Amino acid sequence: MHAFSKYRSMAKLALLLSLGLVLSGCPKKDEVIVKTGEGKELGQAEIDRDPLALLPSSAIAIVALDAKGLFASQFGTKLLALSQRRLPLPPSAGFEPGRDLHKIYLGTYSMSGVDIAGVAVGTFDRAKIEAAAGGTEKTPLGVPVTKSKYAGRTLYTAGNIGFTVLTSKTALFGNDTGIRRALDRIKEGRARRQLAPSIEKLLTTQTAPLIAGVDLTSHPIPNATRRELPFLNGLKTASILGNFQDPGLNVAGTLSYGSELEAQQGAENLRSARQMLETYGPLLAVLGIPQPVRQLEATAKGAAAEFVIGVDAAAVAVLLDRADEFLGVPAQASAVPATTSQGVAQ
Repeated sequence: MHAFSKYRSMAKLALLLSLGLVLSGCPKKDEVIVKTGEGKELGQAEIDRDPLALLPSSAIAIVALDAKGLFASQFGTKLLALSQRRLPLPPSAGFEPGRDLHKIYLGTYSMSGVDIAGVAVGTFDRAKIEAAAGGTEKTPLGVPVTKSKYAGRTLYTAGNIGFTVLTSKTALFGNDTGIRRALDRIKEGRARRQLAPSIEKLLTTQTAPLIAGVDLTSHPIPNATRRELPFLNGLKTASILGNFQDPGLNVAGTLSYGSELEAQQGAENLRSARQMLETYGPLLAVLGIPQPVRQLEATAKGAAAEFVIGVDAAAVAVLLDRADEFLGVPAQASAVPATTSQGVAQ
């Protein structure tokens, strides 16, 4: 049972990282944010110009994802079905992620627990989406859609996830704290890129279907997380590139540490993870899950550890089939009145 429990923990973490666009963390107490002040609100052209500028500052991690490429991958059909089940939209909205989503930018924050804010770029029929979300329908998971006003925008929330359509090309999504903080920036006309230098450099110099940057220099990692993922000990930044070619998902990256010794230990911990997964092979087979990791190599170079990971598409597909079991049904949170909300500093 210990092995099964540890496998579930690892699988859940991997799933959360790869499906940021449709998931958020555990439910929190209602978050309330001070009503935004008057300012020069961004126009449609300014909103569409730079999606990353809409995200709040001080992100722990930023993910840029080619949605078209993801849904066209070997496990794309499974992912599409999962996203359609968990999107905070009723079916009558006519929104089809595989058709309408082009790019996803997702930021994770530590403002009041674990918060997320994301920007979706694609094609959005604002009138149709808002008409469906503003009705009395429920989402595919049975969670009602709650309508509220904030910063001059209509915000729709189902469970832990909210969204608002900004233009025909841009929509915001996230949990309550994350999305409202992004709306403050738009309302007050102060939306601009405020990314950690390492993340900014990664996003402006690299191209790939999947790009992820992590900056932990100002965000201590909880002890429980370090125990589950020991390669995080001493980690400062991470730069990750990925694609969806054979065997399904390929990821290469660099982990930067505070010292050469920590980098060596980080690389060793990554290599140990593959050995552990191979040990769990018989258990995974019983559960009907193919060995997920086809390749995992890690090498320390100075104060950094470079790694390459190849993940089997069939294993990802099985995990996606069981995603609802791992993630559960979102809590049915009530609407949060913007005028009585507790302030969140910029």
